[in-house]
Amino acid sequence: MAIAPLNKFLTIAVPVAPGEQLIYTTPTGVSAIVLYAQVSNVGIGTYPTVTFTHRRKSTGSRTFGNIRDTRIIKNAEIPPSDSLIIIDGRLILERNATLIDSILIEGTQSGIVSISSCRYDNTTGITTITTFNPHNFNVGDEITMSGLAFTCTGSFGITTTIYPSPQQSFTVDSIIGSVGTSKTFVTNSGVAIGITHHYVSGGLVGPLQMEFICSILENSTT
Repeated sequence: MAIAPLNKFLTIAVPVAPGEQLIYTTPTGVSAIVLYAQVSNVGIGTYPTVTFTHRRKSTGSRTFGNIRDTRIIKNAEIPPSDSLIIIDGRLILERNATLIDSILIEGTQSGIVSISSCRYDNTTGITTITTFNPHNFNVGDEITMSGLAFTCTGSFGITTTIYPSPQQSFTVDSIIGSVGTSKTFVTNSGVAIGITHHYVSGGLVGPLQMEFICSILENSTT
């Protein structure tokens, strides 16, 4: 008996964090359509830029792992209190026996600093971040982080994971020292009951300057 196609609508909304972000990968047995994609400048007096990329990865036996990136837009500047519509039409994403399609976004902005250490309490969510250079954050600032490597132990076994995942923004609850010289701040990144996290290395943090949103239609016959 034939199986009727299944349509599923998705909305993906994430802050644009430091570095390249994988936004969406077409699942197995699905063809997807990006119906709309937009980036908004939510900073104050900032002029960040954004690059949006379509990535096609080969899964064929002779070319397995080969990647072809096509930049839909590169280093587009977004003025204060403005937004950039990246897709206002249709972008088809495929997945079959020989290829996988994904979309990625990468922002360039001011105020990004490297993280030197992180203490995370998985029962309260309280997270203390120390940076190599002064972070210049005020209490109440919205921030984004990316690329923090942890080992995680608990009821789900032992893994090595890059956080935060999924991407989200956070608020600075307090700082240690004075604005301009402080290298340590505290935020709450949410609880993970039963899973203890141990910081390993890496990570970037910066003020929240851009937010991304897109609408996707998935079509599946499986």
